[in-house]
Amino acid sequence: MAIKCPSCHSENPETSRFCAGCGSQLSSPQSHPPVVTETLQTPPRELTTGSVLAGRYEIIEELGRGGMGEVYRARDARLDRSVAIKVLPPQYNADPDRRARFEREARAIAGLTHPHICTLYDVGESEGSTFLAMEHLTGETLASRLEKGPLPLEQALRVATEIADALAAAHRQSIVHRDLKPGNVMLTKTGAKLLDFGLAKLKGHGDQPAAANLASVPTLSTPLTGAGMIVGTLQYMAPEQLEGKPADARTDLWALGAILYEMVAGKRAFEGASAASLIGAILEREPTPLATLQPLTPPGVDRLVKRCLAKDPDDRWDSAHDVAAELRWLRETSNAGLLTEIHPRRRRVTRSAAPVRFLLSEPPPVTTESDPQRSIAISRDGQRMAFAAENDGIRRVYLREMQSVQPKAIPGTEDGIAPFFSPDSQRIGFFANQRLKAVSLAGGTPVVLADYIDARGATWMPDDTIIFSPGTDTGLWQVPATGGAMRVVAEPDSARGERSYRWPEALPGGDAVVFTLATSEILSFDDARLAVRSLRTGEQRELVRGGSFASYAATGHLLFARAGVLMAVPFDVARRVVTGAPKPVLDGLVTYPINGAAQYAVSANGTLVLISGQAVSRQATLNWIDAGGKVSILATPSAAYQAVSISPDGRYAALDIDGANASIWLLDLERMSMTRVTLEWSNNAPFWTPDGAHIGFISSRGGGRRLFWQAAEGGASPEPLTPARPSAAGVGSWAPDGRVLIFSELSQGSGWDIWIQGMSGERILKPFLQTAFNEKNPRFSPDGDWVAYESDETGRAEVYVLPYPGPGRKWRISTDGGMEPVWARDGQDLFYRNGDSMMAVTIQRSPSFSPDRPRLLFRKGSKTNQPYDYDVGPNGRFLMIEDPPPPALGALTIVLNWHAELEQRLSAAR
Repeated sequence: MAIKCPSCHSENPETSRFCAGCGSQLSSPQSHPPVVTETLQTPPRELTTGSVLAGRYEIIEELGRGGMGEVYRARDARLDRSVAIKVLPPQYNADPDRRARFEREARAIAGLTHPHICTLYDVGESEGSTFLAMEHLTGETLASRLEKGPLPLEQALRVATEIADALAAAHRQSIVHRDLKPGNVMLTKTGAKLLDFGLAKLKGHGDQPAAANLASVPTLSTPLTGAGMIVGTLQYMAPEQLEGKPADARTDLWALGAILYEMVAGKRAFEGASAASLIGAILEREPTPLATLQPLTPPGVDRLVKRCLAKDPDDRWDSAHDVAAELRWLRETSNAGLLTEIHPRRRRVTRSAAPVRFLLSEPPPVTTESDPQRSIAISRDGQRMAFAAENDGIRRVYLREMQSVQPKAIPGTEDGIAPFFSPDSQRIGFFANQRLKAVSLAGGTPVVLADYIDARGATWMPDDTIIFSPGTDTGLWQVPATGGAMRVVAEPDSARGERSYRWPEALPGGDAVVFTLATSEILSFDDARLAVRSLRTGEQRELVRGGSFASYAATGHLLFARAGVLMAVPFDVARRVVTGAPKPVLDGLVTYPINGAAQYAVSANGTLVLISGQAVSRQATLNWIDAGGKVSILATPSAAYQAVSISPDGRYAALDIDGANASIWLLDLERMSMTRVTLEWSNNAPFWTPDGAHIGFISSRGGGRRLFWQAAEGGASPEPLTPARPSAAGVGSWAPDGRVLIFSELSQGSGWDIWIQGMSGERILKPFLQTAFNEKNPRFSPDGDWVAYESDETGRAEVYVLPYPGPGRKWRISTDGGMEPVWARDGQDLFYRNGDSMMAVTIQRSPSFSPDRPRLLFRKGSKTNQPYDYDVGPNGRFLMIEDPPPPALGALTIVLNWHAELEQRLSAAR
């Protein structure tokens, strides 16, 4: 006689108290009464060497026996390949419902194709035997490997990553494994393989877990290795399985956490002298921290395992995909928090707690002072550093290996700024000449990924995409790191006063970014906000008010800059919430309240790089310069002037003065008095109507970047000139009669193009110049017959002229680079910028249009990097914005093991 288990219907000897198939109690009065059945009268045929199943699978040898059946190596005669045959236990054949259900689920599992899942080829029945034909693997099970002790950290993380990837593939097909344990993981030459979906279920079937009755097991005197116990399975069962609750994908994540714990620690997460005590440990106690058992375990590994082993499924990771992403990040930074010292004889690795500082002086780092960006970056593993520096008058991005003394310029990064590393540290992203680029550190030509207006930071995600902010008043965009279509990830909510999302930084796990959020009322980015956004769900949460330029430290803190100080606040990266108050941890940091940038970067292993200094404010001046280069400084206060436009009568200058929210101001050039024209939001690049009654400008009010105008005398609210479009407008110019507006516009996928719009009736908008290149900064000639503009069709910016309205010949005006053309008021000369050189070209109109050779007028002392930072008045003098000599950046400092110092400073501040 045999006892049939009421939970899984397995047959057991009548003396058994626990089911050999699932571990359920058979004899306790609290469980279902055991069902006594007769032993099968017609058992399946015993398989031996040479036996053939289904006329196809020839048995070669037996590989093993267990609760889930017998396993054989066989040859698939049809395809001439080795396979593994699992013949299912007799109880599966004895129960038609169970067999039909298993076959249905087995066929679903057969649809799983993944490099880390053992492939199921076939399911069938032959002479009373239900069998599975599977991929034949060679290697050892993880259970066998663990008998030898813990795995090296890198190997443990790799195996866990491969298991997580396999689970993610199964979960996407709504398949939950439910019996994940080391015995069901095979270690092969090609990586880990997940085996035995014999207890897997399709989510939504509603059947009970395999261990539905284990919660009521009494204390036993029999050790776990006693007869009838299922030691391996029970050790990796989640609390909800033990309590008889339904299992879902998060149940598998519990088992994965238990396996990773065992691989790292060399012992199981939960232990007990009996089944009941083990169950009690799983339900009620927390495992010993990994760092206690293995002192060199990075904190991130401990946190990942702890979250997998949360008692409540809602407190675990959301998905196996999330766990896999986090594991990859940990693999890249598996030495997190450590400085290692290896003694040649003893091969001993020790922890060094003392931070080590050293300085780099050549070449010194630089930034674009009028449009500051972070000039330094460090790889996630802390082994490489990149920084922008100038040598021989050319700015490039330099790479310095930490074990090397001499930095090396990265080819193709001329004019580069704001470098950032790929997660694997093998590529660099950077900005140059209004483009986002990426280049392999192994060599090759940089790839142009995107055009941008005024970049405000970028971060490289684990899925090989880049999240970046393309402008001063935009949201976050995403583009493949190999090039391709861009898409908007997040846009500021103008109804809530949000103006700008900038300085994004990836968080561990790769599915969220922290960034700086600016609103319309702030006067300095020291007053900005820090926010976090899930890229998977779109959920967004404000974290901190008062700071900018956030990044995550592996100590569990969010770092950010405020007024020349580096701040830290406790941050639960799993729940994405701050858990304490911000505290200062480092003084004397270069920060830029004007746009929120800061000169620091930290790696996951605790290496900090920074540029010492203080908060930097930009204080430009206004100068008159005649054609011979004579300078007269205007008696106006220094300010963050960005662009200037002189009124038609020469009495006033409209100025774009930057700040957290740029505004248009009116300067009376006779009385030297200034009046504010616009309020709120960001307003840039002013230009006058021909009659001098209105000032046009670019603004992001109402969403997007388009052209507005406002009465020069003030009072009235700004009105839109151009329609709201999924693009960003650039500098505008009026035809002399005021009937046509011409401007440039940046559109996704097509770059900068030039458009014209009628100013009467329906204000019809149509393209004037659209090519595969970037054309921008158009200017009507005083007679309205010509349009000057700049284009990069030669590979660099040059100035051209086209007849209006066309068609006609295109004339190239500059010969060695040029941008920002401005006509003389009489139309006889065309001026443009080439670096710090102010150039002029005389235009002959008779008998036909004919430009002379360019000539140098004078050299400008500085470049604000904003169009237009100069204009020409009726008297032929240039009104120019001049930046003072940029303050010398402090030393580039590298601090090894800075995390230890961070913890000390935070402890002292309590």
